[in-house]
Amino acid sequence: MYTFHLKIEKEKSELSLLRDDVIVGKRGWEEGRDMGRRLFESIAGLLSDNKLQADEVSNLIIDSEIPENYTSMRIAETVKKVYTFSVTSKAGKQAQK
Repeated sequence: MYTFHLKIEKEKSELSLLRDDVIVGKRGWEEGRDMGRRLFESIAGLLSDNKLQADEVSNLIIDSEIPENYTSMRIAETVKKVYTFSVTSKAGKQAQK
């Protein structure tokens, strides 16, 4: 199974796609006021590059050195919740068919 791993630092952020703890893709960006856009673009890009569907990635792990009350951290947590909800909702609907 695949997993996203987001590393947030004060100056930069990096999203990696792992398969069984081995990095198969990576996207990085300088920290700015665009965490949501950059994170969604990186998720979409990594999925596309690896010919994966969202439900093939089981989790989004966030590793951060910035405090939880920073906007970038709150946005990342929100994206994680939305992604997880979306993937589990899709899986639930497919199981009902």
